[in-house]
Amino acid sequence: MTDSRIKILISFLLITAITVMKHWYLPISISLLCIVLAAKLKVIRDYGKKLRFPLVLALFIFVTQGFTYGVNAVNLGIVSVYSEGIEYGFLIFSRVFASASILLLLVITTSENELLESMRYFGVPKTMLEISSFMARYIKTFSSEGKKLKLAQKSRCGFPKNAGFKKKMHSLASISGALITRAFARSEEVYRAMLSRGWKQDLRYSIDCHPLNKRDLILGIILSSGIFVLLGLDRLVW
Repeated sequence: MTDSRIKILISFLLITAITVMKHWYLPISISLLCIVLAAKLKVIRDYGKKLRFPLVLALFIFVTQGFTYGVNAVNLGIVSVYSEGIEYGFLIFSRVFASASILLLLVITTSENELLESMRYFGVPKTMLEISSFMARYIKTFSSEGKKLKLAQKSRCGFPKNAGFKKKMHSLASISGALITRAFARSEEVYRAMLSRGWKQDLRYSIDCHPLNKRDLILGIILSSGIFVLLGLDRLVW
């Protein structure tokens, strides 16, 4: 099992390298490799569900660039697109696809506590760590409460099949208002519970971590060197 600190370091370096690559070949290859790894680790279903939104965003950027960026127009009959926009848009698409794939694979295969401890090891400010911890916890709580409210609304005929757009929006607005009210109430309860258990804003955490073993250290050096080799290939080969 690879140390989570090595995972975070390599993910950071790889995403940074992807953002400066000039060709789409390597980012797409990295994305495909991530898909293979997700299938091998048997997390492909969760991986695919979480990847949908980044892909939609990347496709939107791709389409927008095709219609708005460039000088050489290509007439497709109904609409015209720009060849430079298509090329640059696909490059951005490949970067977003690869970066999202790496981050999702990291999050799915590493526990929340390991991620936070590794970030603390790398000197991330404790305020950011606390905010990240609360967000990770309350995204799940927020989602769970939203499902309960929607189910309760359905049981009261809040979402009939023959309801119009205005009725559906009214039901969604009611759920959203109740959910925000519950979120504020829950946050106050949690804050008081934390104070009663001795939490303070300037509380110091121990950053004593076990040293990296030789295997993880060698793996980190090899992978880091491989990332720089990929950057060199991107600049020189193509």
